Amino acid sequence: MARQARSEATRRRIIDSAVQLFNEVGYPATNLGDIIEHAEMTKGALYYHFDSKEALATAIIAESSGRLFRGFEQIRGSSAPALERIIHGCFVVADLLGTDEVARCGTYLLRAFGEFTDVAAEAYDRWLDEIASHVAEAIEEGDVRPHLDPAAVAETVVGAMTGAELLSSVTTSSVDVLVRIGRVWEVLLPAVVTDDSLVYFQQYLAREALRHPVPARS
Repeated sequence: MARQARSEATRRRIIDSAVQLFNEVGYPATNLGDIIEHAEMTKGALYYHFDSKEALATAIIAESSGRLFRGFEQIRGSSAPALERIIHGCFVVADLLGTDEVARCGTYLLRAFGEFTDVAAEAYDRWLDEIASHVAEAIEEGDVRPHLDPAAVAETVVGAMTGAELLSSVTTSSVDVLVRIGRVWEVLLPAVVTDDSLVYFQQYLAREALRHPVPARS
């Protein structure tokens, strides 16, 4: 057990060092030598756990996706309307992207590796399936327009979330991802919500934004 604990601690140190470097200088500019030096360990220790930089990045993507998905899945036990749960879940994810270094790094790597890693494809598919199921429930509850395809709505939400995170990460604008998520839903609600429910969800969105204040920038 002690040996296993040491192995896990070493693996954790490697991942944390890679996350810090990837977040600070980017994936292309970081090599395994940099990670070994930052983690203060031998090359053999790193290669015991990861045989390449790509394998390390894939592990970070998997861990990041798990953290974000667990945050979103907290809405499952709620008795709130399905569309409320989707909106709340999006803000929870945005909060994690602002406070969790692994989640932020994995999301960055997910964009970089999205075209050629199975773990990236699985992550996006999982998000699409999860949100589509909630949208279908919201249609049954009469809050989302019945002619809409749940899969298409899910693609729109996931695409908008991904775009909001990307814009907040790479543009010179100081707009936080939480603010962008609020803007996304301001635009989406009139397009997807039934007329009878629209005012209610616009008010809910305003309350949700207040519950997730934008962190002060240093």
